[in-house]
Amino acid sequence: MSRRWRCICLILPLMFVTGCWDSSEVNDLAIELAWGIDKSPNKKVRISIQSIIPSKISGGQGEGAGGTSKGKPFFVVSGDGINTLDAIQRIQTKLSRQVFRGHRRVIVIGESMARQGIKDVIDTYTRDPNLKLRTDIFIVKGSTAKDFLQVSYPLENIPGLGVLGEYNQLGTLMELGFLNFLLAATSEGKSPSVPAVAIGMNAASQDEGSKKGQPGTDNEGFRIVGTGIFNKELKLLGFVNLEEGRALRWVSGKLKKMTVSTTLPDETGDVSMDIYNLGEKIQPSIHGNKLNIQVTLTGDGAIRENNTNLDLTQVDNIAFLQGELNKHIEETVLHTITKVQKNMGLTCLDSAMSFALKIFDCGNP
Repeated sequence: MSRRWRCICLILPLMFVTGCWDSSEVNDLAIELAWGIDKSPNKKVRISIQSIIPSKISGGQGEGAGGTSKGKPFFVVSGDGINTLDAIQRIQTKLSRQVFRGHRRVIVIGESMARQGIKDVIDTYTRDPNLKLRTDIFIVKGSTAKDFLQVSYPLENIPGLGVLGEYNQLGTLMELGFLNFLLAATSEGKSPSVPAVAIGMNAASQDEGSKKGQPGTDNEGFRIVGTGIFNKELKLLGFVNLEEGRALRWVSGKLKKMTVSTTLPDETGDVSMDIYNLGEKIQPSIHGNKLNIQVTLTGDGAIRENNTNLDLTQVDNIAFLQGELNKHIEETVLHTITKVQKNMGLTCLDSAMSFALKIFDCGNP
C-alpha cells in the first residue's frame, strides 16, 4: 500500500470522531462538597447542599460571582420535596449555576431522619452515576444535617471536610463509609453502622445549656461522639460511644490504630498504650444448637504513658501490663457486642472471644 493510501486510512476515521457536545464549563457549575438529608415537616425529605464560593476559596479580592473574599467561603441552600430528586429540583431554582455532585465528599443525615428510616432515600444514591462510592457518611446526633452544614469550622475553609479529618484522627479508614454502608445493608449477618457527630467542640457547654432547657452556647465546630447502629430496614436503632465504636471497628477490620488507657487495680496509677498493626480473625463454629463466634484481635503496641510504680525494664512488669490491657480490651468488646445485640434488638450470638496483643515498651520496640 502506498504512503498516500496509508495517510488516507489514518485520517478517514477521524471524520467519525465526535466532539464533547455535552460539556459544562466550570464557571457554570455550583460545586458541592457536602450533602445533608433531613426529615421535612411538610413533605418527605429536605436536602441541603454545602457549596463552595470559588472567589473566596482562592482568596481573590476582586469582584466576581462570589463577590469579595470576605465572609464564609461556602454557602448552604436547602429544598423540600416528596423525594430526593424533587428536593434537588427545588434547590436548583434557587441557584444560578447547575449543581455538580462529582466532588461530593461527605453525606450527613439528621438524627430524626435516620430514626424515621433512609431506605427510600438511599435508593436514589445507588442509581446516581455522579455519586462516588468512596464518599463518607455521618449522622448528626441531636440536630439536623442543615444545621451541621451551616456551622463554621476554624481549621478548614469548608466545614464539611473538617469532619473527615476528625474521623481520620480516630484511626479509622477514610472515604469508604458509603460503600461499607451499602455492603453491610445488603449482607447477611451484618448491621450498617455510621459514625456520629455533634455540633460544638465543647461538650460541657452544650450539656450545661441542655440542663437549663436551652441549646448549648458552643456552636463553633463539631466533634465525633460515637457510632450510630442501623437495622436492615435502615432505621437508626441507637448510638454507642467513642470507645465502643472503636471496638466495633476493630472487630470488623475498619480500624488501623487506637490508644488504650486503663487504671491498674493493684497499682496506684494508670497506663496508656498506642496500638497499631491491628488485625482480627473471626471463626464461627456450631456446637449443638448454638453458634459460637471466636474473635481474635491482634496488634502491636507501645507504652506511651506510665503513671504507676512499675519498672518497665523488667519483663515481668511488661507481661503484667499486657495482661491488664488485654483484659480491659476484652471487657470493652464484650460489653459493646452485648449492648448492640440485646439493647438494640439485633441478632444475639453466644460469643467466645480471645485476645492476643503484642506489647512493646516504647523505648524498646
